[in-house]
Amino acid sequence: MKLYGAALSPFAARCLLAIRWKGLDIPLVPPPGGGLKSPEYLAINPYGKVPALDADGGIVIESEVIVEFLEDRFPETPLLPADPLARAHSRAISRAIDLYVMAPMTTLFGQLNPATRDRALVDVKLAEMRRGLDGLEMLVRAPYAAGESRSLADCALVPLVFYIEGLMPAFGQTAMLASYPKVAAVAAKTKEDPIVQQLMQEMAASLEAFRQRRG
Repeated sequence: MKLYGAALSPFAARCLLAIRWKGLDIPLVPPPGGGLKSPEYLAINPYGKVPALDADGGIVIESEVIVEFLEDRFPETPLLPADPLARAHSRAISRAIDLYVMAPMTTLFGQLNPATRDRALVDVKLAEMRRGLDGLEMLVRAPYAAGESRSLADCALVPLVFYIEGLMPAFGQTAMLASYPKVAAVAAKTKEDPIVQQLMQEMAASLEAFRQRRG
């Protein structure tokens, strides 16, 4: 197996965390053909997005589907609770992160340059993020996102926290998580994990390389 993507992608990072927490040997490799829109990669994922998992010849796309596939394929180290209601709660947290926080935040990735920034758009997306975080604050538990054990919800939360802390200061949001103490507490707990620390270091290195390429 191999995972197409880059650590810079929060969605690839989500899959990497699940892979590493499960102790799997699945390398992260760049998309073939030199880019997401190359014919070689579009033959793998017709949407030209990362990540995509090559599961010994079968292709799985979309980060949420990939981590669920890994949970089904490698149940020995579970990342979902046994109880069906608890499993649903973990999935609800992941879904809320994707739909209500990550979606508006990824729009802001194109607004990092102050010279070309659409201030009205930024204000709208920041407000959407805050509404999403308001809901997430109600959903998360402790010490991990879905309760006593780390889960796929944490796999979604860790990359989100990285980008909130790393990029939101560019928009004047220097302590965004301070308004969300439960989310902040779960984030602090996950960052005690050496695997999470290593992943965040890789994401930081990729982000710095991206910034240097853009000048």
